[in-house]
Amino acid sequence: MNFIGDPETDLMTFRASLPVATIILMMFLTPFSGCLDNSGSISDSSENQASEGPLRINHIQMKGTHNSYHIEPLFSPTREYMYTHEELDIQASQLGVRQFEIDVWWDVRNGLRVYHNQYDSGTTCPTFENCMNTLLEWSDANPIHHTTFIWIEPKDWPEQSMGITTTVQMSGILDEIESEIAQLWPRNKTITPADVQGDYPSLSDALANEGWPLLEDSRGKAIFVLLATGGMREIYLQNHFPTGRMFPMFTSQDDSSSHAHAIFSMTDPIGDGDEIERLVTEGHIVRTRADSGGEEADNNDTSRLEAALSSGAHSISTDYPARVESIEYWVEIPGGTPSRCNPVSAPAWCASQNIEYVD
Repeated sequence: MNFIGDPETDLMTFRASLPVATIILMMFLTPFSGCLDNSGSISDSSENQASEGPLRINHIQMKGTHNSYHIEPLFSPTREYMYTHEELDIQASQLGVRQFEIDVWWDVRNGLRVYHNQYDSGTTCPTFENCMNTLLEWSDANPIHHTTFIWIEPKDWPEQSMGITTTVQMSGILDEIESEIAQLWPRNKTITPADVQGDYPSLSDALANEGWPLLEDSRGKAIFVLLATGGMREIYLQNHFPTGRMFPMFTSQDDSSSHAHAIFSMTDPIGDGDEIERLVTEGHIVRTRADSGGEEADNNDTSRLEAALSSGAHSISTDYPARVESIEYWVEIPGGTPSRCNPVSAPAWCASQNIEYVD
């Protein structure tokens, strides 16, 4: 805390100049609940919280990574694949990443595998279990981190090529993901749809009446989100949500069932900026992307990043969470420590240090 002058010397002078009785009287009358902030002014966070409510997990804006496991292939067929991420725990501990995205394929021999596609298979964690163990070890070592978001994108070849979901049902990939989350990630470190929905008939009703969990109650925990569209999403909504044991809350667009509306993925913050801000204002959580395919990185174009930041999207995903050689573009959350107060949804008194502080 910053103080002006020498408090100890000033206090001695003050005592010498006033009668003891006067000092005692002033001690009883002087409030001690305020504290000096970094500007030297007095603030009272308890009064602020009483008037505007405590911080919740939708009051955060964080940095995320796209295809968080990704390693650039030796011979890349497209510019889109030409980026490499650090290990997941390094992203979290050194780069301030708090939102991760994991692509998952079902393999009849090896279970859940993690990679982008057959032309782009480099990965820092070859299996879903590897990825979960790496993140969990970091989380356990840093128990006061704010809520992390782990987006899981199941991949399915028939759906990719023909828009059908035969192997989704045959392989049971959604059941397998759900089962591994339950086995690998402690229930007391997870925020599930049931936790948020409570006794309300839908997530929307719960959010409208209760809001998201408190930030302080959610430290050290993760939210898992299913990133899927089309038939994959419909199978999930019909067969898993909200009856799954602990499967992630999910919606990505308005065309999904309204009872499940809670978390959205809207990847174009320029074209969808107004819609993102509307959803954030209404209490939903939104993920967006600051860059795609290397275009912004090659041109050091921050217009998409700036739109994402101002929209109030809660997580801003990037292929470039840190500076790399020969590229001037990378993503940071302005004033983040590493995350910051959401510019749209957070109360005015919020400071980045209230969210999380990493020295």
